[in-house]
Amino acid sequence: MELTLWDAAWYAPGCLEDPMARPLRVLYPGALYHVTARGNERKAIFRTDADREQFLAVLAHAVARYRLRLHAYVLMDNHYHLLVETQDANLSLALRHLNGVYTSFFNRAHRRVGHLFQGRYKAIVVDKESYLLELSRYIHLNPVRTQQRQALTRYPWSSYWDYIGRRPAMPWLTREAVLGTVGGSGRTAERRYQVFVEEGAEAGVSRPWDRVVAQVALGDERFVASLRRRVATTPHREVPSRRQLAERPSWAAIERAVRESAATLQKLATGQRSDPVRAVQVYLARERGGLSLRDVGRLMGRDEATVSQQTRRVSERRRTDARWDQAVSAIEDVILHKH
Repeated sequence: MELTLWDAAWYAPGCLEDPMARPLRVLYPGALYHVTARGNERKAIFRTDADREQFLAVLAHAVARYRLRLHAYVLMDNHYHLLVETQDANLSLALRHLNGVYTSFFNRAHRRVGHLFQGRYKAIVVDKESYLLELSRYIHLNPVRTQQRQALTRYPWSSYWDYIGRRPAMPWLTREAVLGTVGGSGRTAERRYQVFVEEGAEAGVSRPWDRVVAQVALGDERFVASLRRRVATTPHREVPSRRQLAERPSWAAIERAVRESAATLQKLATGQRSDPVRAVQVYLARERGGLSLRDVGRLMGRDEATVSQQTRRVSERRRTDARWDQAVSAIEDVILHKH
């Protein structure tokens, strides 16, 4: 694929959504992020292969200009995924450049005006040691989830072909860290990685986002604790949503507060099989404790689907029934001020 760099002078700040100007929640040198950005109203951000080629040209320029390490990418019709590592705390600047320059190109090429992307990009900071390999596979399997199985080897608009030796790897793509996790070198590593991804296509892979903590972090307790320490010492301007990673009430504090309010919660029973006491405990563990679906399921002896369903049910009840909202709010007051 021969890429041409779009003239950055065509970038017009007015093409960017205002939310893009806000700093990222967690920025620091050496951070690894899974980044997604979707088209406004879920409309296509790539209409032609020329669009995709131009986006990759702008991406290559952003990688060089902002000293990024791009580990994986995929371009879908109405969104893209990047697995990117920053050497400087500059992800917001890099993505503002990427989305802004590409928006200017797209609007000019297709004779349109206005926003191209839906609000602000989403970026999850990731524990590199635990999730680098898994997320690279998740990204490369996106065409399989939306098309047919053979799309894995037929789809050219991701870094997968670079990884398996289908084409010469782009010089702005960093493969070494991911391939280093599968063992071997050169063609051996490429073959092993291809087997790893194909096994995922065959068996299916779980969505990693159900394990995200506080909507911004994917990693174990040690990793999340390290992010909390960073947030605590970072100027407020850099982290406008610091509350998301603030110290959370413990599982024991949530369990104790819910148990003490059991009599009140039992009066909210609707006759369905769901126990309101357990449902509220699940809800608070997710929404206030910041625990992942997996962790809550393990603690409650429930599968992740049930945990997700109970969380949604309590949230809906709070919106539609003042008694539910009052009861849950009272428990929140206890755990958020006395943990």
